[in-house]
Amino acid sequence: MFNPAPAAGDVVLPMPCGGSMVFRRVAHPADGPLDDVLVEAGDAGAALSPIDGRRIEAVAGGFTDPARPGERYYLLAKYELTEAQRRALLGDCVTPTIRTRLPAVGLSWFDAVDLGRRYTEWLMAEAPDALPGRAGMTGFVRLPTEAEWEYAARGGAAVATETFLARHAPMPDGPPSDYAWHQGSRSAGGKLHPVGLLKPDPLGLHDMLGNAAELTQEPFRLNRRGRPHGQAGGLAVRGGDITTPADRLGSADRRELPPFDARTGRPATGRTIGARFAIGLPAVTSQERLGEISAAWERMSEANAMLARIRGEDGGGGDPVARLETLAAGLPDEAARAELAGLGREIREVLAESNAARDRALRAVMNAGALSGYRVRGDALRLAAVARAVDEVARPTLEKMRKQAGSGSRAKAMLAEAEAAVAEMEARRAGLARALARSTEAYVEAVVRLARDYPSAVVARQAAPVRAALVARGATDMAELLDVFLHHVADFGGAGAPDGTAWTADLTRTGGAAAAEEAGVAE
Repeated sequence: MFNPAPAAGDVVLPMPCGGSMVFRRVAHPADGPLDDVLVEAGDAGAALSPIDGRRIEAVAGGFTDPARPGERYYLLAKYELTEAQRRALLGDCVTPTIRTRLPAVGLSWFDAVDLGRRYTEWLMAEAPDALPGRAGMTGFVRLPTEAEWEYAARGGAAVATETFLARHAPMPDGPPSDYAWHQGSRSAGGKLHPVGLLKPDPLGLHDMLGNAAELTQEPFRLNRRGRPHGQAGGLAVRGGDITTPADRLGSADRRELPPFDARTGRPATGRTIGARFAIGLPAVTSQERLGEISAAWERMSEANAMLARIRGEDGGGGDPVARLETLAAGLPDEAARAELAGLGREIREVLAESNAARDRALRAVMNAGALSGYRVRGDALRLAAVARAVDEVARPTLEKMRKQAGSGSRAKAMLAEAEAAVAEMEARRAGLARALARSTEAYVEAVVRLARDYPSAVVARQAAPVRAALVARGATDMAELLDVFLHHVADFGGAGAPDGTAWTADLTRTGGAAAAEEAGVAE
């Protein structure tokens, strides 16, 4: 009734009247409770930059899955809230029709929030096990934040960075009208349409752009040169609707709706404004969780690991900032004590920013290392294939021809042609060997630099989120190569000597037949 396009990964929650609401996971890489994703929201080429220009937002899901370490997620409704679902939450069970599958529009923000409240209360009373939770704390239904909405609309972790920063999520199998109901007789034709009829985005979400515009949780804020402005304004509405031209459809599209209609004094609504629910979770779900958050907070400003690496030590000696704070606490002069304590706080803030930048750089280096391993593997497989063709087929055939060749001109010509072909294959083998030598050299350099520049504990913390991001994009082979790369980093850290030959062999064994096929080599 409420899932017109079932797909693997759907999270289906029951509703009143025997209905259901379908959600999708929106995952992102994370290595701890305070790790989030900095999202480049907005459009760098926006005509109205204070409205929808490029700015930095942050997203973090509240849920985790033990089967997928290095990842957190939130749940976002697969479809816009329908009229039938709205009525069900108000206690009015209706017969499903095309009309009741239309997006529920004419909602005020207060209506949407109240429907989320009603749905949460119904689930807690009638299906308490259906709502996801953590450590005994249950999730709740709400509108998505602007950052959550845009992260999902751009494809989240399921797409590459270049695609994420594009105007809208990929539409590879047809024109925009195959994915979004927009202005025009060949698309919406000025009318709302039942949810889920068009193709989904990379996260499996339908109608993120077009059809009904969608309310979000928090107030609208202007863009102040790359960050949200401090004034909390009206309501933020996202995604465009059936009146939006196709060339203006975009993940950055946003507009402000006043909370109240000045003419009527009532909450403001719109004939094409609807909603899409998310499921969130309180940030502090238990005392144990608070302890994890506090530990992550302290780790954000840790100085000892990097300082130990710079000094060539094994990490002993304690945190120098903590020693400064201890000295400050023991000073008899209150003013000096306060000044040194303030200095310690400032240093920790700087260290936290520095460590965050370090972690982002480390993740980029890990991705580059996996990509370098991918190149080594491809070069090695191609070289091995050409070598087998030369040594096991071409050369034996040439030797046989030489022994059997007659003295006639035709036989000599055929032999000369075969010798030229073998010489060409040998030249190709030599070229591939040079390419493999260069790619191996680059790979060894990446291993050595990562092992020397980053403490092993920091590398270990970032490995899971990088792996999770690769898997989310469907790059499972790259995730395997990442594991091999990090194994080599650990090997070098322990042995202190690189072994390009052995490392190349390890990479070549990764991926099996699929890797050989991708490299253009038939096993």
